[in-house]
Amino acid sequence: MKKTKSKKNKVYLVSILTFFTCLMLFSSLSVFGASSIIAPSVEDEALAFGLNTAFSGEGSNDMSSNNLLPGDIILLGTDDTFFDFLIPGKWSHSVIFGGIAGYHEIWATEEGTWVPQGQAWVVHSTKDSTDSGLRTSKYTTAVNDHAGSVVAMRILKPGGALMSSYERQAIVDFACDKIGLDEGYDWNWLGKQVGIDTADPEIAPDGYYCSELCWAAYTSVLGINLDGDFSPFNIGVSPEDLYWSQYAQVIALEMNSDPNGNGVPGGAYAVDASGDLYKLTVYVDEVYYDDEHEGWFMGDGEMYLKLWIGEAYFPSCAAGGDLNDNHLDKIDDAGDDYTRADKREALDWNNQHFALLSYNSYCKVRVQASEYDSTSGDDDYPVFQWWWSPSSWHGYVNHGWYWSGYRYDMGDCRYTIWFRIDSVY
Repeated sequence: MKKTKSKKNKVYLVSILTFFTCLMLFSSLSVFGASSIIAPSVEDEALAFGLNTAFSGEGSNDMSSNNLLPGDIILLGTDDTFFDFLIPGKWSHSVIFGGIAGYHEIWATEEGTWVPQGQAWVVHSTKDSTDSGLRTSKYTTAVNDHAGSVVAMRILKPGGALMSSYERQAIVDFACDKIGLDEGYDWNWLGKQVGIDTADPEIAPDGYYCSELCWAAYTSVLGINLDGDFSPFNIGVSPEDLYWSQYAQVIALEMNSDPNGNGVPGGAYAVDASGDLYKLTVYVDEVYYDDEHEGWFMGDGEMYLKLWIGEAYFPSCAAGGDLNDNHLDKIDDAGDDYTRADKREALDWNNQHFALLSYNSYCKVRVQASEYDSTSGDDDYPVFQWWWSPSSWHGYVNHGWYWSGYRYDMGDCRYTIWFRIDSVY
């Protein structure tokens, strides 16, 4: 891939100095090897048809529990149902994956029986016609028989670290230890608390609502705030808030539309969690701004980045506004954090983002330079994107860093971005 020369280089190409400067630059690129420079790509929806699956019926799904781990969060929803309209976003319920039951090890309080040996179970808070509050349930009852759309997410700690088996079990124990101590399902969706709510006077039973339980467990055990601030006015913590958390990574799913309600190839899309999981690391090195969108009288532009990283149709999203900061913020908070830059100026962002991929997942790396509240009304710069089918990204696994090349020119700005994909299990 050739580096697009700047206008300045074109003007002075006749000079010997510029000629040798360019020659030295291209010579330096060669040390990475041609296979290390990866051009941007576009989505090819035709490739996804091999992963299509038909739902077994309205309000049910076939997502396997294989390779899920204790502490994984599962979100559920069925389009055009009562709770789909009542609860913000695509998701209306959330559960915590408990693990695989041993013989007479897990009593399913929802069904009133032992979870059969070797079968999966979950812990959650819900209300039905007979009971209300925290409970354990068979995976098939709470997940497969509950909703038409489902997604399983694994949580990465700040800095992209994986949770230990001890930490995953502690998440499950936090939820299970509260069973019997709660008074029922917490209908106070406007608030959230780590401990069982014992407010006086009570406005709801002392307990948790479903997504509040997931949020509380990770806040208490690991100090990780999973609230993605999707809900209007930042009230409570909804299942959709959990989905948009910068720490939540999609590893399994079964869907008939993407998170924004758009159709997916073939009308349905399914990926089960794989035993051989992979970690995608994206390093945004530099962005060179050919132009900035503020008027000349407004000074330098207020720059930040938008990133969509991971599973191609259901990636995690985050934003960065600070240089040399690996902690990326929520997209909605992007305007609160920025770094100033003028036209024909480069910013060394030096930040990272992480995602997890199952073996059959499609993969996307989408980086977009943006300018907060520009006077032109056009806040976004052109997008740089890599998009791969499973067989395409498999070839990059455990082979180190790949990159865009130096200042890949997308028009208005130029990106220098690196990625690597490593096996983690």
